[in-house]
Amino acid sequence: MDTYIIAYDIRNQKRLHKVFKTMKDFGEHRQYSIFECRLSEVSLLKLKNKLENIIDKQDDQVLIIKLCESCLNSIEAMGIPRLVSTDGYMIV
Repeated sequence: MDTYIIAYDIRNQKRLHKVFKTMKDFGEHRQYSIFECRLSEVSLLKLKNKLENIIDKQDDQVLIIKLCESCLNSIEAMGIPRLVSTDGYMIV
């Protein structure tokens, strides 16, 4: 499984709600429009397919950023600590 940061800018409130609900099934909500997701190749394809059926490609944008291990280990959170979920365990 790989870790991804997925950020989105959705212009329509109805589509925004659908994207948010879809993202909750695939990852951890980190900030307003940002999720951190640990996904297999199959899960990533399923997520992309679901998002493509929701967004308006002329108005909306979804960024999918794959993190390498060294990038993942160097994420720094200021303020509220970043919680990391690994296989059912929460690391603070």
